[in-house]
Amino acid sequence: MRIWSEEEKSVYSYFQWFNKDEAYERIGRNVNLSVISINGSGLFTHNDRSAFINSCSGEIKKILEKYESIKNYKLYLFANVEIKNKNSRIERYKKVWKVLKSKWELEGFNSGSEIEIKSGEKAFFSSIAEFKVENLSTALEIVSSNPKVYSIIASKKEDVLSNKTITSISEVAFNKKNKYVDEIDYFNLSIHLCQQGDMVFRWGESSEEAEIAIILRSDIFRHFSDYARIEIV
Repeated sequence: MRIWSEEEKSVYSYFQWFNKDEAYERIGRNVNLSVISINGSGLFTHNDRSAFINSCSGEIKKILEKYESIKNYKLYLFANVEIKNKNSRIERYKKVWKVLKSKWELEGFNSGSEIEIKSGEKAFFSSIAEFKVENLSTALEIVSSNPKVYSIIASKKEDVLSNKTITSISEVAFNKKNKYVDEIDYFNLSIHLCQQGDMVFRWGESSEEAEIAIILRSDIFRHFSDYARIEIV
């Protein structure tokens, strides 16, 4: 197994599906975004995957604690559960957090309201929970299980758990312009939230490789000029 970190001044160079002209068209301004990522290869077993998640958690914790400009950021799990049967009492009872609690230990997660949203012909229960950095490994396990509907956001706003903010973030994430209405639109989510100073975490993987990418505004990224790349073999 190999683990390493990368950083790129322009997210538009890092992700081919990030388009600067499209970003301007959607929000009416230029958004300069950067990315820091932690990558792993040779993740052949469950233990390899767990070790990678723990390494990511430790490295992100170092970043959050080292830099004064982001020490006051809080971490949030953005979670969505598709409603398969609108008439199901069980689905309406479990919504988001009872579904997740049946699979993971969520002690220490402070959850907001569970709101029903629509995306095309699909419907979801959507919510956000604040968690401490000590619970980051659990949050990453959840996100890695299905990054199409789970993500992590870092923010210094005080109203992230309000109904208004949960609804707003959900509507941005499940954007009608996205080709896949049942997936988080990370491009749209990032250009809207990061311009406000938030950071968006995106999990990606293929075969035995995986990465957690932190997308953030470029002026915040510049504070990380002394960030030391990691290399673990």
